[in-house]
Amino acid sequence: MKYLWLFMSLASVSAWAQTSYIPLGQIIKDGGTEIMGSVRSWSSTSRYDVDGEEVPFLSGESFGYLEGEFLGSYGLTKDLQFTFNANFRQNRAQVENGSNEIESITSTGLQGLGGMLSYGLEPVGRAFYTLEGYYKYRPYSNRDYTGTDVTKDFVLGDDGGDYGAGLAVSYRHPSQNFLSGRIHYRRPGTSLSPEIGWQLEGALAWKYFALVAGVQGVQSLNGDAYTDEPSDKPVVNTGGSQIYNSINRQYMAPYIGANIALGKKWRIEARYQTFTNVRSYDTGSLITLSLASRSEPSTVMLTDQMFKEYELEATVAKLSPKKQFIIIDKGLAHDVRNGQRFDLFHFDYLGGNVLLARAVVIQVNADQAVLKITSRFSNKHPIKEGTVARGLGSSGLKRSDEE
Repeated sequence: MKYLWLFMSLASVSAWAQTSYIPLGQIIKDGGTEIMGSVRSWSSTSRYDVDGEEVPFLSGESFGYLEGEFLGSYGLTKDLQFTFNANFRQNRAQVENGSNEIESITSTGLQGLGGMLSYGLEPVGRAFYTLEGYYKYRPYSNRDYTGTDVTKDFVLGDDGGDYGAGLAVSYRHPSQNFLSGRIHYRRPGTSLSPEIGWQLEGALAWKYFALVAGVQGVQSLNGDAYTDEPSDKPVVNTGGSQIYNSINRQYMAPYIGANIALGKKWRIEARYQTFTNVRSYDTGSLITLSLASRSEPSTVMLTDQMFKEYELEATVAKLSPKKQFIIIDKGLAHDVRNGQRFDLFHFDYLGGNVLLARAVVIQVNADQAVLKITSRFSNKHPIKEGTVARGLGSSGLKRSDEE
């Protein structure tokens, strides 16, 4: 497969940068922006109490919600990002009233306003680490429920400030596939126990399409004030759901999804998620649809001023002590030829491509090749194991020979 590169006008999204998938915790470059709008639809299938025992819905009863979220992110520096988010929610329930009749109730409004700071640490090889901290303000307070009118004081969610902090880690495989994880300590509200939130995600990513699978979970730290006497906890009208006003809630939620890139900036994300292994929570399903636009300044070094036609991509497997010779992980089986030119790049999944050096093949076997470095263009990043090497095609060879 061949790729065209124009170093004078290359945008931050290229054939080598992923436009379809953004790994967990990825920092936007200095001055970059991302906006995202999401719609979520939840439907409960059953309820589980504080002991993990099922409490089925009565005939005709149900609970669900529809939620919209807006997120806006801005790269404050090359390592620091700020994200603002706002949630709007409508809860819907079918509940049995005091006359043993089923009534429909709703609760609609602004569910929360929040912000997150993300700080990117120095990458280690192909692994990237991000520290995260957030706070969410909820503009309402829940009232105690007397149990006499099911239509009164139906809550929008848990009340009180929601805040947490933790770490996100992403690993980029040379084939442009990703494995990511996240872990947070969280205080989810005034009446809920502190907990640990975690997430694991893998993605098979191409330029315009990505397949995503993962799992999220919450592990309670069992710090609820009513752990020993759950019946003493003040009651609020949750529409029959256990999602709100829980006691030491826990759950596991696997999901699958797909992303589609629309040009260089826009992408669509779709997720289907099921909630299982719950305690003081509901089982159910969550469907999420998102539309996002991401814009980042280009970080490509303006070294070459012509089109390049790259024929293949390899990585540096070994270096000589003085770094004058390198071994790449491609050989005759991949049509590497003696005399073929390679450009060496510092590359990261943030979209940065810095041309470091040029090398020529002096020896090749079935699955490896030895290259001699002939020109150096940047000392900003060292040439090391894992450095990307891109082989020039036949037209590139011709142009290089003419030089």
